[in-house]
Amino acid sequence: MRDVMQPAPLPRARPVLMLAVLALTIAACSGAAFTPVPTGPGIVAEVASYELVAGQPGRLLVALIAADNRWLSFGTVPVRFAYLGDGGSSPSPATVPQPATATFLAIPGSPDGRGASPELTLPADGRGVYAVEPVTFERAGYWRVIAEGSLADGHPFAADAAFTVLQKPLIVSVGDVAPRTDNPIVGSPGVPLAAIDSRATDGAGVPDPELHSTTIAAAIAAGHPALVVFSTPVFCVSRFCGPVTDLVADLAATYADKADFIHIEIYRDFQAGEVNRAALDWLMPPTGDLREPWTFLIGADGRVAASWDTVVARSEIEPLLQALPPK
Repeated sequence: MRDVMQPAPLPRARPVLMLAVLALTIAACSGAAFTPVPTGPGIVAEVASYELVAGQPGRLLVALIAADNRWLSFGTVPVRFAYLGDGGSSPSPATVPQPATATFLAIPGSPDGRGASPELTLPADGRGVYAVEPVTFERAGYWRVIAEGSLADGHPFAADAAFTVLQKPLIVSVGDVAPRTDNPIVGSPGVPLAAIDSRATDGAGVPDPELHSTTIAAAIAAGHPALVVFSTPVFCVSRFCGPVTDLVADLAATYADKADFIHIEIYRDFQAGEVNRAALDWLMPPTGDLREPWTFLIGADGRVAASWDTVVARSEIEPLLQALPPK
């Protein structure tokens, strides 16, 4: 059993059976009853947030996926929360956040179905997560989110997932001094192109050279804000990395006068399991469970001004870039 006051984030997407096992395991650890809700049309929930911290407003992301691998997409979904405990024999009292509305957050490049009701879609027709922001969890420990609603065809559904809330952040967080990282860039001696971007294989060049022309350390030294995405577009388990990286490239084309834009590949050598030093500097927690993608906005003062795990939309980043003065 891990340290319950600093529980490790839940794993990324797993098969439906693994989700059920995970829920039962957390219930056993907490001493709380965890009775899965009826799932209606075979929908299961997966908390996609990598890091939620007690007492800090955060962004809860929930993916809702059917057994046939269709995704619930579009519209809004009501959610409520329950505290399962911190690993003791019984749950301690906790102030449970009020029921909230989770809004569909499309993966960049996917249809957002603006104005549509929730419906099950194939990945090509709509793929994303449901976001609750801001939400504050009072206590560290194990929590449960329950999502209930109706599909566009009127069929009701309900799904739930267990997740952890940490006592303190495990990786670089908002307000921290950003690590002065000398990440590899195009032309770095002895660095294979695939270690700069995993898409640069089989003779292909780096697809977004504008994201690989400066380092975090150089941006900070110049007093430039920087939007930095850590991702591995080819090897990403969630398949969110490519679209998020493309979003950062699109923003770079519009806001190059406001900030530096940087992509950092996770792997120096995927087959050997060798991770780039820059990714370790920023993303490796004491638990050893490095996750991606992550996107950070570093201010001109060299501190982390904002961060987004997993999925991030243009509408979340763009207002912050627009507010920056020319560099």
